[in-house]
Amino acid sequence: MKKLLFCTLVSVMMVGCGGGGSGSVVEETEENADPETGNEDSGAVTPSDQITVLDGTWKKQCGPVEGEPHYDIVTVSFSRGEFTTDIENYIDSGCTTPQPFAPNPTSSGNFALGDDVLLSDGLTATEFNIHTTQFDGAFFDIKEYDIVYVDNDILYAGDGETDSPLQRPTSLDYDRPFYRIN
Repeated sequence: MKKLLFCTLVSVMMVGCGGGGSGSVVEETEENADPETGNEDSGAVTPSDQITVLDGTWKKQCGPVEGEPHYDIVTVSFSRGEFTTDIENYIDSGCTTPQPFAPNPTSSGNFALGDDVLLSDGLTATEFNIHTTQFDGAFFDIKEYDIVYVDNDILYAGDGETDSPLQRPTSLDYDRPFYRIN
């Protein structure tokens, strides 16, 4: 279950924003440090009256789940600082045969876009903080730190994931981007 949750969160993180010049990036409304860890608090959200370049629905096509013997299709929707995800799991590379007895997990929570990040390949991505508050209907409190980049209707997320803003990815995952579907 932990591995499945991790894969879900990784999939959610595979989103991109910034660069590309379409839309505006909304900054976080709070930047607090956790006194116990010194880590930035990702409790900040994009204000509910702000629309970001991420707003809409994005879909990652069928592909392998890293470190797992199955494939998935991931759909993520963003709206005014909140997100939802839906993951469909399959046993075949064409995503035609559902994985038997496997959950098709859903999650939701809030997100915040932060500062621009200059990547080694010269692109400018945007900090992307995610706070997952629900997973398959149960309360969760997971904070993740990533980067995102949008190029027209293609969304790229950071290559890797982290639970610390100090270890945020510094490159993009170009293998399985998300495509805007609305």
